[in-house]
Amino acid sequence: MKIGKVPESACYQVENLGEQVGNYTSLMAAKNTVRRSKVEQKPRAWSLCAMRALIFTACLTFCASPAFAQDYRRQATAASELQEMCGADAGQLWNTSLCGPLIVVEGGTRQAWATQRDNTGVLVRSPSGAWVGTLPTGVAVANATVDWGGVRWIMVVGPLPEETTARRVLIAHEAWHRVQSSIGLPMHDTAAAHLETERGRYLLRLELRALATAMLSNGRARRNATKDALAFRMARLAAFPDASAAESALDRNEGLASYTGVRLGAGEEAHLFAARTLDLYDQQDTLARSYAYASGPAYGLLLDQYVPNWRDSLAAWAPADLLVSPLRAQQLSARNLVRRAERYGGPDIATEERTRAENQRRLIADITNRYSGPRLELPLGQMQFEFNPNQVTPIPGLGTLYQQLVLRDAWGEIHATEGALISPNFNLLTASQPNPGGLTGPGWTLSLAPGYRIGAPDAEGVLRPEFAAPAQPETQPTDN
Repeated sequence: MKIGKVPESACYQVENLGEQVGNYTSLMAAKNTVRRSKVEQKPRAWSLCAMRALIFTACLTFCASPAFAQDYRRQATAASELQEMCGADAGQLWNTSLCGPLIVVEGGTRQAWATQRDNTGVLVRSPSGAWVGTLPTGVAVANATVDWGGVRWIMVVGPLPEETTARRVLIAHEAWHRVQSSIGLPMHDTAAAHLETERGRYLLRLELRALATAMLSNGRARRNATKDALAFRMARLAAFPDASAAESALDRNEGLASYTGVRLGAGEEAHLFAARTLDLYDQQDTLARSYAYASGPAYGLLLDQYVPNWRDSLAAWAPADLLVSPLRAQQLSARNLVRRAERYGGPDIATEERTRAENQRRLIADITNRYSGPRLELPLGQMQFEFNPNQVTPIPGLGTLYQQLVLRDAWGEIHATEGALISPNFNLLTASQPNPGGLTGPGWTLSLAPGYRIGAPDAEGVLRPEFAAPAQPETQPTDN
């Protein structure tokens, strides 16, 4: 993922804003009155610059670290921090320990550092006591839970964030993913397509701004901002009644992982960390797959305050649902919704989203045209894939476009840096405009597994892989 340079003026530290922060406009204005400090002056202080090093906790890091193989101090520190967080939590947050074997892998070289040995003998003991080696091709490299070498790993892609809080949040986030199935919260990966629409994004951005206000407020101001966030969420789900399941799946997956990361990793800075994340997502171009990274910590921290035992009551609910009754949140009339939106810059959001929607219509028309012509179609049956959740766009009628993707299946491996399309039921990947031979195209390359070849194009110019059984040697007659 490409992250732009953050100007020094954008790196600030919010002090206690307290009751005075009652709406999003005040929150933004407060940025100009807080004390500014450079990150290096306070290594433990969380900053927007550090956040740029963290986002995203579930996406691939596509840049290499030249010193990765020479210096493992940051990996060792991360392992110590994981043990420290697990020890301090003592299984209280989710009624289970989040400790587990940690492996840090550099995406470009696949160089790995781990806290224990694998069961296949790939990793060898280093002088420091850790285990190092090169991760075999075919094993997914991502911020994720990975089963490899007889071990269920907490995997993190290097280089790790230099800033302490950002690194702790990342490690705790991925540690939760490792245990989520065992605590009754299995992963259901999906994308909320309605959050690519003009109305869906408008209401979501209002919700995120209200949550940011709640994070930097207290007392009645926090309560009111939380109720506003819930009202915007209710309005969105009323406008898209079929969207509740998709949002709930994302809230219960990445939302809860992100909450855990912030709760355990950011400590006393948790509310500030959550607010900065929400502010960053306000400018995010795609939210359909990634919004819960921002809303999850905020809702979890609010539940900690208003419904302390909420984790025992999740069942099939989304976390935000558990706040509605205690706060007596209500759905607003259309008129009151508009008025409430004004507190959070609603008219400006509406203008921005109208412009984006016009651009998006042109983009989707171009994508639809591109994937309707000559193309490569790859069947999916036992896939492993790595992607950037910040660059996932649902395409009506076609599926989901993953801008950056590495995917493996029986036929081999495809790398895409300019987009590949996966069908709605995840049984087909399409790459556009293949070159002669079918192994490359605009922004993608295909490596075939042994025994596979690309067949001849059909009448529509569609190429597909086919398995070519090795020729059997001719049997020579024998004399009796």
